[in-house]
Amino acid sequence: MNAPIVHVNASIASSNAPAPTDAAHRPVGGSYTFGGRKGRISPTRQRALDELVPRYLFAPPFDASRPLIIEIGCGKGEATAAMAGGDTDSLVIACEPNAATIANLASLLDDGGITNVALWVGDALDLLAHLGPASTAEIRVWFPDPWPKPRHAHKRLVTAQRLGLITDALTIGARLRIATDDAAYAEEALAAIGAEPRLSGGIVARPPGRPVTTFEARGLRAGHRPIDIEAHRIR
Repeated sequence: MNAPIVHVNASIASSNAPAPTDAAHRPVGGSYTFGGRKGRISPTRQRALDELVPRYLFAPPFDASRPLIIEIGCGKGEATAAMAGGDTDSLVIACEPNAATIANLASLLDDGGITNVALWVGDALDLLAHLGPASTAEIRVWFPDPWPKPRHAHKRLVTAQRLGLITDALTIGARLRIATDDAAYAEEALAAIGAEPRLSGGIVARPPGRPVTTFEARGLRAGHRPIDIEAHRIR
């Protein structure tokens, strides 16, 4: 028997996202990050979407004295929930355009009594624009879709244009952390970082606090080597 098609509560779909902007007036085409594919989910996940996700949605005002950590593309949120205990002095905003997927993270937050994580259902770079420049202490991007086909290259997150928008959001001294197991994607990200004069960084050893994500585990089984990149805003 097929699971029901996911139904996204209208309040969830609209609570986070700013008013839509015509594609021609957006800095980087019609969308910044990509996702939100519709699909089928279990009744349990649907209940989490309807009942739990609204509880954790990010909405101002918030305690500006707490450092902000933005995770772009949190997926099901296993890494987000696992790392939350090490970020108790910060507010982590986990961003994911797929509401059905982020419902899993809402369940993890509820089950674990985690109170320092909020959810943004929508485009992460819309959130950064909403927060304003120099607002963020750390931005995390764990295993973004590499979009390997040339016709999909415009969808890659870590490009020179999008990296400029990400850098705008970082405070001086703040860091951008990326993990990928696609060597070509890592090379492109490093080139973009090298071309951004406000950033300094490169490949680093795997941080001990970063857990193995679902995508990383899949890649490891296929023989892929994870690559961690870290860059700091220096000016």
